[in-house]
Amino acid sequence: MPSIFLDRDGVINKKIDGGYVTTWKEFEWLPGSIDAIKLLSDQGWGIYVATNQACVGKGILKQDDLEYIHTLMIRELAKNGAKIKKVYFCPHTIETRCRCRKPNPGMLFTAAEENGLSLSNSYFIGDSITDMQAANAAGMYGILINDAEQMLNRKCYHKARNLMEAANYILKRAGSC
Repeated sequence: MPSIFLDRDGVINKKIDGGYVTTWKEFEWLPGSIDAIKLLSDQGWGIYVATNQACVGKGILKQDDLEYIHTLMIRELAKNGAKIKKVYFCPHTIETRCRCRKPNPGMLFTAAEENGLSLSNSYFIGDSITDMQAANAAGMYGILINDAEQMLNRKCYHKARNLMEAANYILKRAGSC
């Protein structure tokens, strides 16, 4: 089965204005995100997270603390019958110009290699142009969650209001609904 990659902040949880989620207490689920992940999990899709987390590279958050937030996120999803196979994150700042920081597709390629995934048959759901650029660079179908209307004219992109709408679109497109 093809896989679905999700950005974290702005797709799964609310973004913090001008800052970073640095504690589990600050992590606030977006409405319907747990249900959308459960819906996709129940249909057999492999779900992964690919997220830039420059807060680590900036010294705002320790990598262990970020991994703890991700552990609690995965645990909370599991309590609700939803499953994320693995979280991939880039801890680097934009200045490092690493291959894993979106818009570069390094995290996606790493996930594909580690898990035997076909990215050309997979989806990336994100809320930014850099997410869509990473999807494009990896040969994936991108679904944009936000108001960047200019992205609608690009090949292989769809726009959704939220993660649940994106999940339903994927299931309809795949003939699973």
